[in-house]
Amino acid sequence: MRKAAKFGLAFALLLLAPVGGAAQDRVQQLEDKIKSLEAQLTELKGMLMEQRDASAAKEAAAESAAPTEAAPPLTQLIGPGGTLQIGGDIRFRGLYIENMWDFDGDNASDSREVFRFRPRIFFDWNPNDSIEAYVRFTKEWFYGQDNEMPGFDVEGKDAMFDNAWVMTKDIFGTGVDLKVGRQDLIYGDGFVLLDGTPYDGSQTISFDAVKAIVNHEWGATDLIYAKLQENDFQASDDEDLYGIYNRWKFGNTGVEPYLLFRNKNQVSFAGFNPPSTFDPSPAEETILLGFRATHGFEVSPGVNLALAAEIGKEWGTVDFDTMSAMPAPLQFSRFPGADQVDRDAWGGQANAELTFNDVTWKPSLKVGFTYTTGDDPTTPDYEGWDDFYAQWPKYSELYVYSLYDGFKGRSGSNDPDIGVWGNMIIPEAMVTFHPTSQWTQSFRYLMYLADENTGPGGGDERGQNVQSLTNYVFTKNISGHILLEWFDPGDYYLNGADDAFFGRFQLMYTF
Repeated sequence: MRKAAKFGLAFALLLLAPVGGAAQDRVQQLEDKIKSLEAQLTELKGMLMEQRDASAAKEAAAESAAPTEAAPPLTQLIGPGGTLQIGGDIRFRGLYIENMWDFDGDNASDSREVFRFRPRIFFDWNPNDSIEAYVRFTKEWFYGQDNEMPGFDVEGKDAMFDNAWVMTKDIFGTGVDLKVGRQDLIYGDGFVLLDGTPYDGSQTISFDAVKAIVNHEWGATDLIYAKLQENDFQASDDEDLYGIYNRWKFGNTGVEPYLLFRNKNQVSFAGFNPPSTFDPSPAEETILLGFRATHGFEVSPGVNLALAAEIGKEWGTVDFDTMSAMPAPLQFSRFPGADQVDRDAWGGQANAELTFNDVTWKPSLKVGFTYTTGDDPTTPDYEGWDDFYAQWPKYSELYVYSLYDGFKGRSGSNDPDIGVWGNMIIPEAMVTFHPTSQWTQSFRYLMYLADENTGPGGGDERGQNVQSLTNYVFTKNISGHILLEWFDPGDYYLNGADDAFFGRFQLMYTF
C-alpha cells in the first residue's frame, strides 16, 4: 500500500512538472524524503514496542512479588482429578451468665462461669466433578472435662462425626442432586429450620437426612427427609421431618414457598425419671405451610436496602395425655385433664436493612419484627407456635436459656409455651459499623412481648434486651468476638424479678 502511494505521488509530480532534468531531480528528492520518513516511522514503532514490553514485564514482576492468599491444602488421590481438601477450626469460648433461668438474684444456682473448647477437622473429597464426600469430626469440652459438668445441664458429648455425607450431582442427566447423610440444614434466617441438635448448645446443628435437590432455570426445589430421634425400632417414639422447600430467584427478588411436616412422638413417661436435658414436650404432629421473600436494591449511589419477610400457618395436633406422669414443673398441661387438641397457630417475621457503603465506617441500620402466637387456654384448640428446629439463640444468647423446655424444672414454673420462640412479639433495631477493615461493631435492642398473658406474673411484657457484639479479625486465620447482653424482666414474670446478664469472649483459629 505504501509503495503504491509513493509511486502515485511520483507519477502525479511527473505529470504536473515540466519535462527535463530538473523535474527528475525533484522527483528523486521527494522519493528520498519518503524513504527517510518511513525509516523514522519504523524506528518510532520499535521504540513503542520496547516500552510496551518493558511495562508488561514490570507489571508481571509486581504481581509475582505481591502476597497472594494461600490456596487450600489439596492432597492428590487416586482417580483422574481426584482431590482431598483438609481443613478445620479450633474454638475457645469463655462465658459468664447470671440469672439465666428464674431471674432471682438470691438464687445462685443459675449463675455460670464456663469455658468451652471445641476443635473440628473436615475432609472434603471430590473424586470427580459429580461426586463429593464430606466428613467433619468434632469434640467439645466443658471445663476441660470429657463429660457433663454437674448442674450445668449441657452435655459435653463424646467425639463424633457432626457431618458425614455424600452428594451426587446431576443424576443420569436429570438435573437432580442427591445428598445423603449427616448434614446441616439451614434455610432463610433460620426462622424454622437451622438446628437439629439444640440440647448441645452450638457444638453441632446437624440432621441425619436425605435431601434431593431438583435444579431448574429459576432456582431449586429441595425434597427433605430427616430422622431426628430413633428411640427404639418402633415408629411410635420417633421424631421425623418431611419437607418441600423451594429456593427461587427472579432478578433481585428471592421467593421461597415451603411445606413441612414433623411428627414428634413420645413413649409413656410412667415410671420414668428423665435426665435434666430431656425434652419434656408433649407428642406433636405439625404441618407448616410457609413463604419467605427477599428483595434488595440500590436506593441511591452507595446506599443499599435489603428486605426480607416470612410467614407461616400451622395445623396439627398436640397430645398432653402422657404429660401428667412428669414431675409437676414439667407437665405442660394447658389445663387439668387436657388430652389431645388441635393446633391452630401463626408466625412470621420481617426486617429491613439499610447500608451506607460510601460513608465513613460503612454504617448500617436494621429494624425487624417477629410475631408467633401463644396458646389461649380457654379455647379448645392449641394456638401456640411450633418452632420446629429454630431453638437456637437467633434473638438472644441469654434469654433463650429461660425458654428451653428441659430447663423448666429449674425455673420452678409450669410455662405453658411448648417450644422456644413461641408466644412472642419482638420489635428490634440494630446498628452496625466498621471502624476498620478488621473491626465490626454492632449494638442491638429488642423488646419481648407476649401474645398471651400466660406467664407467672400475668402481664404481657416479657422484658427488654440490650446487646453489644464486637467482632475482630486478627489475621486471615484468627478471629474473635466479645458479646455482652443485659435483660430487664417485665410484668410477664413475678414482681421483683431481677436483671440477667450474659458475657462471652471467643477466639477462633481456622485452617
